[in-house]
Amino acid sequence: MNDSTKMTRRAALCGMASVGALAAAGKAAAQFLVPPEGTVRDRLWIFCCAANSDFPNIGRRSVMTPAEGAFYLGVPNIIMVQSSAKEAPYGRLQPPFAQYTVALRPLKRVVWSVVGSGGFSSPEETEEVLALPKTTPNFVGVMLDDFFTGSKDGQRAKWSVDELARFRRRLLAIRKDSKIFATYYVSQMDLPLSDYLELIDVVTLWSSPKDLANLEANLKRAEASAPKCQKMLGCYVADYRAKQGLPVELMKLQSETGLRWLRQGKIEGIIFLGNTTMDLGFESVEWTRQWIAQVGGEKL
Repeated sequence: MNDSTKMTRRAALCGMASVGALAAAGKAAAQFLVPPEGTVRDRLWIFCCAANSDFPNIGRRSVMTPAEGAFYLGVPNIIMVQSSAKEAPYGRLQPPFAQYTVALRPLKRVVWSVVGSGGFSSPEETEEVLALPKTTPNFVGVMLDDFFTGSKDGQRAKWSVDELARFRRRLLAIRKDSKIFATYYVSQMDLPLSDYLELIDVVTLWSSPKDLANLEANLKRAEASAPKCQKMLGCYVADYRAKQGLPVELMKLQSETGLRWLRQGKIEGIIFLGNTTMDLGFESVEWTRQWIAQVGGEKL
């Protein structure tokens, strides 16, 4: 047996070991990234924006990308949201958007904003998003973040009702099973928005830390004001006013309330916000990650 043969056999053995390891890793990744229907993990989402774009809001640098955030937290579904004008100098999603979706292919569901943080939108970026369903198999819908203005009179949302209706027709013509998601703050639940809500499929419910004691009452308000919309619970892991992690007891309250609602069929999912707060050492983030690992495999 000459040296070249030895090297060939060694290379072959190493190759076989590597293939086996990759196959095992692939199986584990598939179980994590595409969990079985009917499990808790299948209903968990992460709300993401460009790395470090939250710097003006939280005052600390983050380097975690959206895909890294989903992987770190252990969730299979992602909502991608464009930065506001204030956030953009620190990080934003730059067209073409299709390139970002390469890193998101292992995930189960992808939603992309056409109205982003601070209500940012542009016709050019809307066209970019409308092209995504053609190239992104796991694309399931669009997000309207900070869409409602909070005004009772005058301009109630960033788009008119007619503009939203036209957009909806275009989206469904491209992919008929797509859904329109919208941010719905507790402070907006008493506003006259019924005509808009008729055109929205999923409202994501967001409460400030001081409102978390009223989660049950706020869900009832959302059920009354948006009866036809599916509901998802939005969970901040950081207190933006305090520029620090949410207290663990509040993180536990909203997460376990959301899980109970999932089991009761009151909501469709739980969303955690977001990647730009998850590498800052907040205790609330680590608690959430461990909680997801614990309950993710449970059947609903």
